Amino acid sequence: MLTTSLALGGGLFAAGAAAADTPASGVTAVVQNKMLGEKIDVDGKRTVDGGLFTLKTAAGEELRTYCIDFDNPVYLDSGAKYHESDWSSSSLNSNANAPKIRWILDNSYPQANLKSLAAAIHVDDLTDADAAAGTQAAIWKFSDDKNAVPQNDNAKKLRDYLVSDVNKGVAAEPKPSLTLTPDSASGKSGSKLGPFVLNSSANEVKLAVSGDAADKAKLVDKDGKPVNGTLAGPIAKDTQLFLDVPAGTPDGKASIAATADANVLSGRVFMSGVDDNGRHSQTMILAGSTKVSVAAQAKANWKQGKGALIDSSAKVECASGGVRVSVTNTGDEAGTATVGKQQVVVQPGKTESVVVKVAEKTAYDITVTGPNGYTKKFTGVLDCQTGVTPTGTPTVPATGTTPTTSVTPSSTPSSSASTSAAPAPVSTSTAPGTGGLAQTGANDSTPILAAVAGGLVVAGAAAVFVLRRRGRHGGNAA
Repeated sequence: MLTTSLALGGGLFAAGAAAADTPASGVTAVVQNKMLGEKIDVDGKRTVDGGLFTLKTAAGEELRTYCIDFDNPVYLDSGAKYHESDWSSSSLNSNANAPKIRWILDNSYPQANLKSLAAAIHVDDLTDADAAAGTQAAIWKFSDDKNAVPQNDNAKKLRDYLVSDVNKGVAAEPKPSLTLTPDSASGKSGSKLGPFVLNSSANEVKLAVSGDAADKAKLVDKDGKPVNGTLAGPIAKDTQLFLDVPAGTPDGKASIAATADANVLSGRVFMSGVDDNGRHSQTMILAGSTKVSVAAQAKANWKQGKGALIDSSAKVECASGGVRVSVTNTGDEAGTATVGKQQVVVQPGKTESVVVKVAEKTAYDITVTGPNGYTKKFTGVLDCQTGVTPTGTPTVPATGTTPTTSVTPSSTPSSSASTSAAPAPVSTSTAPGTGGLAQTGANDSTPILAAVAGGLVVAGAAAVFVLRRRGRHGGNAA
């Protein structure tokens, strides 16, 4: 996750600090306190609940997701906030099996209907819960190198089918719903500010400019042709836009807003930030394409006169093990910027970048400062690898939260989700990734509380599990 805050003071602009609580581009959503799935045995060592999660946007649109980050919990109690991200900023950045995961998403539940899946695996009946568990188990083979086997026979058959030679992979990463990058750019009046790079899966993107000199500053394409209100799709990859500010325009700033009704495509990654308790939830991947209303925004600042004119942007770069911060100088004098603890001299018309190293599963806070009171802050969490349990993940419940019930999995596989509830001891010495309440999923020490009347609810063969207080899918979880 990457968020920014910006302050431009001194003689540069009359602008105060503006903080962003969510990324400026892509879909954002909050995890819901429910999951659809069944029990899965993992590596012959533990049993977890695996299946589909639900994320909900501010507009009420629901997104269905699977886990691709087994050893990292998801904290359902915190309403963890998620945002759409590129593969390069997630654990899929170096995963040669990412195309196989995307094939599963495109050819299994909920993209494919239950009847066709049942026919493919030669069974008479397949429930939603069977399909969700079988699909999640198959994904874990390619996302986390886990030997995950559903206890339900039909779910196991689906898992085996999805990881078989029939899976040829889908190499292309899906387009983003809507992104506009960088989130800010600076320049001199009498020039074109940008480029602002637009990418979208939408058939149409609406664009608007507001702020100082909005009646004079015009949005144009790379050839200098005006872009009047609407950009018709399909949107070309890395479409460049510029804000053309007429010469003599007084120092000022403007916002560029992009909005669209777009399909957020199956295979897009969703990553979480840090919740109010300092916890980071697991990375997920979208299970089915869903139409959403999405917006992106970028800011433009300009000035007259001489001097350095600094702006910066940042992007998680998993291949480099950190965050790449780029500093651009659109002024006419060299400028010195400080990125974290590093100093960078940027010549006029040039961009310099540095990689700030960040430990895996760790929050970062990077401040960039420059001439004329320029300050910009980038915060987020580096989440690039699987098999890593976040530092500080608690392994026992907080005081006063000891569960009164837990689901104790059978020692032998069964054909349906377990419904027996019995008291279970709480481990006080669980090693990360081997069991304990902060790890996600249900094992012999994880409480599963009911959506209704405090028990495990089973509607037909489709079980909806609701986990309170602790997360699901990670260390010992699904």
